[in-house]
Amino acid sequence: MCIIFILAILSVTFDRGDFQQQRWVTKTLADALDNYLPDGGQLCERHGQTYREGLKDFKLWATRMYDSSSKFPTGILAGRSFDFGHFDECLETDTTGLGFQPQYCIVNIRFSPSPRLYPDFYNTSSPKSSPNVSAWEATKFDPNPAKIQRNEINTAICVPSSCTPSELQNSLSSKVITAFAEQSIDAYVTVNPVYCTSPDHQPPKLFGYKIFWGFVLFIVGITIVGTLYDVFTLKENQSKLKTFFVIFSFKANTDRLFLANSKSEDLSGINFIKTYACITVILGHRLIYTVGQPLHNPKNVEETADQWSHALQRNGALIVDMFFVISGFLTFHFLYEELTKTKKFNLTMLLIWRWLRVMPLYGLLIAFHTFVLAHLTNGPLWKKLAVRESEYCQQNWWTNVLFLNNYVNSNRPCMIQSWYLACDMHFFIAGVLLVYFAWKYQRYSVYAMLVVIFISCLIPTFVVYRNHFYPTFMNYISTLNHLPDHRSYTELYIPSHTRSTPYFVGLFAAYVYRYLRLDKPKFQFPCPNVLLALLSISCALLFLTVHVFYMYKYNLWMSIFYALTFRLIFAAITSAIILIFAVNKIKGCLTNVFVPLGKLTYGAYLGGLTMQLLQVASVRSPTYFNPKLTLWYAIADIVVGFIVAFFLYTLIESPFDTLLKQLIPNASTGSGKMRSRPNPNVSRNIKMAPQ
Repeated sequence: MCIIFILAILSVTFDRGDFQQQRWVTKTLADALDNYLPDGGQLCERHGQTYREGLKDFKLWATRMYDSSSKFPTGILAGRSFDFGHFDECLETDTTGLGFQPQYCIVNIRFSPSPRLYPDFYNTSSPKSSPNVSAWEATKFDPNPAKIQRNEINTAICVPSSCTPSELQNSLSSKVITAFAEQSIDAYVTVNPVYCTSPDHQPPKLFGYKIFWGFVLFIVGITIVGTLYDVFTLKENQSKLKTFFVIFSFKANTDRLFLANSKSEDLSGINFIKTYACITVILGHRLIYTVGQPLHNPKNVEETADQWSHALQRNGALIVDMFFVISGFLTFHFLYEELTKTKKFNLTMLLIWRWLRVMPLYGLLIAFHTFVLAHLTNGPLWKKLAVRESEYCQQNWWTNVLFLNNYVNSNRPCMIQSWYLACDMHFFIAGVLLVYFAWKYQRYSVYAMLVVIFISCLIPTFVVYRNHFYPTFMNYISTLNHLPDHRSYTELYIPSHTRSTPYFVGLFAAYVYRYLRLDKPKFQFPCPNVLLALLSISCALLFLTVHVFYMYKYNLWMSIFYALTFRLIFAAITSAIILIFAVNKIKGCLTNVFVPLGKLTYGAYLGGLTMQLLQVASVRSPTYFNPKLTLWYAIADIVVGFIVAFFLYTLIESPFDTLLKQLIPNASTGSGKMRSRPNPNVSRNIKMAPQ
């Protein structure tokens, strides 16, 4: 009987142990955090005890802090690793007289079963998909970059602000690791300061904050004065004071927005392409921001990796090449024409003009990101996205001003979209020299441009070969959290020497257009609408080709061939579309509708993407991914982006552009001199494509 009794006790014990070992990680974590008492330093431990006593006494402040903390993480096996709790309830808790304020932190816990609990977890084979296998199979490491790992939990806690992130990490590690170890689960706990927020730990407002808003008020004030001068004074009154203030007139700058340039009337199709490209870029960034941040249903995103219908968006970064093609086309077209007329060339003056032309709006937005952005709102991701962006700008603003930001400290970018401006400035320098060579040595101009295009194709191909990169940056869900963390982004996607092919193809297309206009003035492309339709279809098919790299294992030689050809082909298609619009003089609504929209693309590109950052950085919960919902957000982004661009154009871009033309009227050919009278010049046309 004694033996039977002992065996029964052992059986119950083992059964209980087996049951405990099979408890899922969320239950174990919930129990551990529910009994967690913040400690560490003396002050943290004392306030932690105050918090615990407040809970026992059911005090409102303590209960609100407890209520705002995450309780039981859900959806781990579906890839939903973030539970934000209630950010605002935590920070709005009134702790007056307690000696501390509430602090919101996101705690990261990575877990895995011990070899004793599930030995097969450390088998390097891919996870099994059968529903009857162990749940631990779903948490195994998956080498597929299109997948989110399922062995991670990010949960929110609300604790006294006197506890530093390092103290929280130490005390939480002890608590969580012990609780998980009882279930034969290994755990690693991290509390990153970038995920901790409290009311008294806000970034300081620098002196530049006051300067920025002072400048904005000055611009608004001078715009009001200029508008009143423009509307209520007689046209015969041409005093110097009126001439100056009218430059900032809201009415005059709005009229200038809708004014088509007669010298570029045949190129009105470019405005359509610019508008289309800008809208597509905004849509692409909405997808990047949505997919790259915490998702409620990442499984839905993972499933799109194998779908052809989503291949267009995965190669969407190619759209930026349209801007480069247009920029190269305009540079050759107008500069060559001016060189032919004036026979004057001064590279220094051209670069000074270019810098002065770009910087008013660009500099204002750099200052906004540097001094203002971090103070606009808050949220669980605010420090990670917005405050970090501001800190990068405080450290690296000079790289933007010198247009070196795509090479110097490119992994800590100020305004991530500004890499394009650096590339375009570098291309402009090279393009101006190539145009001058083509004008000076016309016999060799075609050969020179073709050689440059060929070399520009070889450079990214060599980078792909040397580093075994994919031919373009791959938009995997696991890589979109912070793009500059990846070498293929900083060494292949944004450097000027790997992106120059479209610009030089645009230069060559302008050369072809000039040849057709001078030597064959009556030439027109047959069936232009059919050609445009075929080119559009070809462009879509080219976008789809990137899907091959998502479907199959990496192949170096396939990547090399793709890197050598895909930007060249896309640039050639874009150039052909521009030539058909220009040679056949296709206008219609292109002039009336897309001229103003084309002028707003520069502000929409810079300002619109900044508005997206503000929205994403202030979210309070994981985003639910749905293509239709994402499109709805993108439409709002586009509308808001162009509204912001309108005010940036009328208040900053247009008045400063006019002011520069009065001071340096002939800068486009390098013969500009400081003047006090306006002298309209073709220099207004040699500008970045988004403008």
